[in-house]
Amino acid sequence: MNTKIAALVLFALCAQPAWSQSYASTAAAKPAESAAVTTRMALRDLWVEHIFWVRNYAVANQAGNARQAAVAANEVVSDATRIANSIAPLYGQPAADQLLKLLAGHWGAIKHYSDATVGKDKKGQQAAVDELTTNAKAIAAFLAKANPNLPEATLLTLLSAHGGHHVVQIDQLAAGDYAGEARTWAMMREHILTLSDALAAALVKQFPDKF
Repeated sequence: MNTKIAALVLFALCAQPAWSQSYASTAAAKPAESAAVTTRMALRDLWVEHIFWVRNYAVANQAGNARQAAVAANEVVSDATRIANSIAPLYGQPAADQLLKLLAGHWGAIKHYSDATVGKDKKGQQAAVDELTTNAKAIAAFLAKANPNLPEATLLTLLSAHGGHHVVQIDQLAAGDYAGEARTWAMMREHILTLSDALAAALVKQFPDKF
């Protein structure tokens, strides 16, 4: 496991952003703000689906089940489209289209890593990790520019850790470490909820009239 990725995963798990924590407490204190809560829960569902279908692809790919892998890959793309389009009412369709391209890059790098792992291609794995790193920087820059309530450095840490989870999970599946992968899944899900809650909190703060 890449030591840099391991450090980022540990950091993200131990340091939930204050702005995400603040939103969670605010949502609990003001249940009447239904639009904000609905948005938060919808984003949670979308991002959990992302990790669910990516895991399904990795499992099917490792097992050599091409049909299952194809279905999972299509679902990853469909979910990415829904995530991107969710920002269209606030930022416009061109911004949603740009986000979709970035999410496609994220998925492409993960798929590349999974494929390289199945093929025992170490150079391919490293190239995929480099793609994930570059893509995380691009997504962080895009979101920070769109919303001043999303610090780019914090986003980069969260996104890098998220990519690291995918890498660790794929490695564990390849090694048959199913108990370890179960623990990674639990951490992965907790982390993706932190990320999605942070995005929701920033949207509510930037567009208070919409919520």
